Amino acid sequence: MDVELTPTRRRTFVGSYLPVKVAIDPGTGLTADDLRYELSSPGAGIVSVARGRKHDPQNPKIMLLAGHEVGKHELVAIHRATGDVLGATTVVLSDRWGRKRTKGPGFWFSSDQDISHPIGGAWGGGPEGPQNTRTTPVSGTWRIALVFVDTSSARYSTAQADRDALRDLWMDELTNGVLDHGKVRSVRTFYEEASYGNLTLSVTPFGPYNLSGAWGSYFDTDDSSFKGTLVDATIAAADADVDFRDFDTVIMVSPRVPATATQPERAAWPFASIGKWGPYTTGDGALSLGFISMVADWGQQPGNDREIFETASHELGHNLGLWDQYTPAVAGRNPGAWELMDADDPHPHMSVSQKMRLGWVRPEWIRTLNFSASGGPVDQTVRLHPLELGAPPAGQSKAIEVRISDGSNYYFEYRKEQAPQIGDQSLPADSRVLGTDVATDPSTAPIPRPQVLLLPKHANDDGAVLTNGSKYIDTDYTTPGFPQEFRVDVSATNGTSADVRVRYGANGRPDPSIRPWPASPSRPWQSPDLEVRNARSATRPEWANVPWAGHANTLVATVRNGGNVAANDVVVNFYVKNYTVSNAPETFLGSDTRSIPPGGTVEFNATWVAPASGHYCVIARIPLFQDAGTGIVELTELNNMAQTNYDRFIPSTASPSTRESTTVEVSNPYDEPTYVYLNAGQTNRTYRVLVDHRWLRLKAKQTKKVKVMFEWAPVRGEDDLPPDLDDLNWDEVMKLTRVPNRVGLSAWALHPKDPERHSLGLLGGAMAEVQVGRQVIFEEVDAQDETVFGRLITTDDGMPVTGGSVIVTLDPSGEGRPERYRYLDGEVDQEGSFAVKLRGDWRRVWVDYLPAHDYSTATSEIFSR
Repeated sequence: MDVELTPTRRRTFVGSYLPVKVAIDPGTGLTADDLRYELSSPGAGIVSVARGRKHDPQNPKIMLLAGHEVGKHELVAIHRATGDVLGATTVVLSDRWGRKRTKGPGFWFSSDQDISHPIGGAWGGGPEGPQNTRTTPVSGTWRIALVFVDTSSARYSTAQADRDALRDLWMDELTNGVLDHGKVRSVRTFYEEASYGNLTLSVTPFGPYNLSGAWGSYFDTDDSSFKGTLVDATIAAADADVDFRDFDTVIMVSPRVPATATQPERAAWPFASIGKWGPYTTGDGALSLGFISMVADWGQQPGNDREIFETASHELGHNLGLWDQYTPAVAGRNPGAWELMDADDPHPHMSVSQKMRLGWVRPEWIRTLNFSASGGPVDQTVRLHPLELGAPPAGQSKAIEVRISDGSNYYFEYRKEQAPQIGDQSLPADSRVLGTDVATDPSTAPIPRPQVLLLPKHANDDGAVLTNGSKYIDTDYTTPGFPQEFRVDVSATNGTSADVRVRYGANGRPDPSIRPWPASPSRPWQSPDLEVRNARSATRPEWANVPWAGHANTLVATVRNGGNVAANDVVVNFYVKNYTVSNAPETFLGSDTRSIPPGGTVEFNATWVAPASGHYCVIARIPLFQDAGTGIVELTELNNMAQTNYDRFIPSTASPSTRESTTVEVSNPYDEPTYVYLNAGQTNRTYRVLVDHRWLRLKAKQTKKVKVMFEWAPVRGEDDLPPDLDDLNWDEVMKLTRVPNRVGLSAWALHPKDPERHSLGLLGGAMAEVQVGRQVIFEEVDAQDETVFGRLITTDDGMPVTGGSVIVTLDPSGEGRPERYRYLDGEVDQEGSFAVKLRGDWRRVWVDYLPAHDYSTATSEIFSR
């Protein structure tokens, strides 16, 4: 044939992507622009003709963006003008990933998703009002697809009676109810109760479906760890029956694999995503979904008294955004049976800060005490209403929040078993006031503690669980010579309320603090208090927080003193690391020392010359502050670090668009091997994102780079839009090009010290902004002694650009020392022309174009004198 198509592999995983080499017979006179491509089935995927930066017109490549349909598919090259088929090849989409045990398949997506921080943009709150609250409650109906799926290692029975019994078991446990200890229990009833009627569930069963691979294709045969390919494979198997747009969570139920002479029994240990992960390729677009994996006979085996309705309640808590609280273990302080996310077996409710986080306990129900803000002594009595019930009556509160520092709080809640309910029926002790120590976001693994801990027990108090006449006492010795007592006394616990008296001495400490991410739901991986400034961002605000490679950048940390005494000679250290979704190695950049008045805010800064290649993340960290003169130590150092991770990419279009790429570093912070899972999302559906691996198996402390690519899906100048945009028209697409695309990436690690291989830690995340633009070049540019001038045009039609700015960089010494560069800026007129008067001495000069909407960047040649 005139065109030879050669995939880099003949078999690829569903939802991944595959480069295909295109060889055109020179005798035909054809070019890559004369060809279009088709697949034999819509479920096979999409063909992308976007071009990488190393595009070779003589040896072009296309990218097969694999769909969800397992099987053999034909890819053909077609002559645009005649419709003749000029070449063909076959590829196989598989639900098995067996190529490498340490690297999972890639994934791609082109829909829009929520990229807000997985723990919620409002989680943290403050400084006014209660923290750990959610603006909009998790409410309505949480829709669950219950999918029975098996592997070649163990198939479900084909007898209809057996299948009906299995389906009935799970539907009863999830929604219909099972009789247990005299009460009808289910996951739905539990959540209706725990949420005060805010949330209910619907469950729709599907299957069974047969996956082609053995059990070890989807789980680690050594320790039953969740590999990360089961979700894609299950979606591929069920897609013909399931419109996944109708669901929030997919529960995947697989059978136990019996032991053999060479292998022990294997079963899927319960595992769930924290929030919605993905996106996953379905027949209805790329979707982010919560998922849960469990074994079919959970709780039915001898010795396992954990019921499906108990464990599934816990796992669904993960999908709603809650973390495990049983690990890391802190002796005597993990919440145990007071908290669903620690111990699901007695089926307790979530503790109060968790219900606040889900928006079920409202801010107005909380009595807040902030000793740092009030300064003087405090002596207040608060009447608490049982947590198990709904809104408190007038004069009562659902909980007391005591602000230790921004992001660190004590909570006091009253727990009382309620006879009609199914949760909180086996509390460690009934009718008690519970004191918890809550850290807003200890989310970077490895972490020293879970978010929720019981208050510590002291020799002179009764610890975290209080009843009539009990007390909790914590003495603060951090102000030399001035100990202050924090005391809580409980009285009048009568089944309907409890009185809690809180006393605290005068406060006199500083608290220099800086906020970590998220800055907002649309900036999940940036701190609101850490900024990158340079001449480019000063000229065009859309370049804010983007390091300018090869130029001097100023890192600015905004530090607030939340205490009521001055913080003198505070030190802020600045660091940089490679563009990363985890805790990669850092390089020290410099320090700044300044004093901050009580309640005041001061900017600290450092200068950094970003290397000419690469993408970066910047960090500001305040060492534990202690006043050199008085010896007074700050309130806490838990709010002393911020990080900003952001970059900007402009795929340029002539026809077709370019495919921009970067790498993010992924590190295993643990001293044992573990799995790391990658997830992503974007806000503008006209773009595509391609990520090299869905998961990695990393050795202890190992770091790997993962390639991430961005492209604009349409092909400018073509009448038809690609299949992933076929519900739009060109006018709608062009409107969306005016909206920058924000891409969020996150990485999660399986805690290797958790014997159940269940607990996840958030390693971190990265952001990118992507804005398509037509490719631009300098048609002419010249620098004279007093003026630099030129004209910019687009490469596709040679027409002048119609706006934007230029930055002129002057190098006075000619030695390429960025810290000495000077900058001038000017506007580009409607004819693409600019002229900037030069001031001062210079030896070298060049021009950078900062584009108006729908244009890409450009850099001129360097002029010397």
